[in-house]
Amino acid sequence: MSGVPILPHAVYRRMGEAVSPPEGTRLRAIEWALYFAIDGAQTAGELARRLRADASERDRAFAKLLALGLIEEQELNASEYVRALAAAGDAAEKSMREFLIGAVAPAERPEAASPDPAPMPPPKPPLRPAFGFKPLPRPETPTKEKTPMPASRKLSLRALMNLIERQAGNRDAGQLDIYRVFVRVDTLLLKRNGIETLRFTEDRFVSDPELERAIVRSVKKTLGLDCPENLWVEVA
Repeated sequence: MSGVPILPHAVYRRMGEAVSPPEGTRLRAIEWALYFAIDGAQTAGELARRLRADASERDRAFAKLLALGLIEEQELNASEYVRALAAAGDAAEKSMREFLIGAVAPAERPEAASPDPAPMPPPKPPLRPAFGFKPLPRPETPTKEKTPMPASRKLSLRALMNLIERQAGNRDAGQLDIYRVFVRVDTLLLKRNGIETLRFTEDRFVSDPELERAIVRSVKKTLGLDCPENLWVEVA
């Protein structure tokens, strides 16, 4: 059997143009079913769900097909990999941040902490002013942050995603930028507002001012974009 791990978001294709394996090939029912279902587009996880096969049965069947040289793994670009992640599914429960972290470029991931960090030097005591003079406190720099819209107007996630796709120039790059934006948003905020997937058929509106500010900040920090007011729509 092949020692290559079978990832649920991997995409496979049949070897060559043959419609069926060489004559005399003997496979179990699940292996035949997977062989004919493989189309070079659906993930291993998707195919297993269609055939109602559990993870161990899926891995065993794919390993047999790989060992016999009947299939090979498809190479994916970054956008195709993100789509495969979204479609693969997973038996284990995960937060959206845990799910989406695979779509973030390695350079954007926080560096692992050093096992033996060097001790920080003790802080220097503040200088005491001479003759009892107490300096005035430094004025705070006002932060320019978009104030939440009135309660009747809510941020449209569909309008936001359409804006990001237009700015990216094409749908694939836009989808990747959308995932990068939402990876930076606090998972607890997203879950509190019932947002656990970015794949939805109807528009979603953000009514939580804290989540709204977090999304606007992430768009600015990740893509350098200011959210225009037309992203907020009147909601009855």
